[in-house]
Amino acid sequence: MTAYTFLTVHRTSPDAMAAALADVVGVTAAEVDVSDDSDGHRDWSAAVLCHFTDLDGDLALAWDVYVSADVEPAPPTEAEAARRLAARLGTTVLRPADGVRPSAYRAALPDGTSTRARVLDGGTDGNTRPVLIVDAVGKPVGSLPGARVEPIREAGQDG
Repeated sequence: MTAYTFLTVHRTSPDAMAAALADVVGVTAAEVDVSDDSDGHRDWSAAVLCHFTDLDGDLALAWDVYVSADVEPAPPTEAEAARRLAARLGTTVLRPADGVRPSAYRAALPDGTSTRARVLDGGTDGNTRPVLIVDAVGKPVGSLPGARVEPIREAGQDG
């Protein structure tokens, strides 16, 4: 099984999420189950399962995606999947960066470029939605105007 974790700047409908994931993974949209579990219905036999959570702050959605080991050809890496989703959906897609810092992310931009990003937990709002703040990015990102632009060190770098 392949697993992906994504954060997106814009809110996308479940149908658009399913179509984009189908394109990225190489299956049909009918083989993708996307849900926030609010209706209690899941197609656990789907080739791709996506659970999403609404967010507040700088980010709109958190995606947890699982691709069956039976999907052929093998699905792309998480970095490539994020790049393809960003282009397909026209939004910035963040994925966890390698390393031990939980705030370290890579942001894939719709134009095909990427940059480092630091994401901070802002607690919850009055509705108990998680609040995530993009504190800093390695280069300007138009969809994240409040983020500082600064060098973000790779995990393991000193100082």
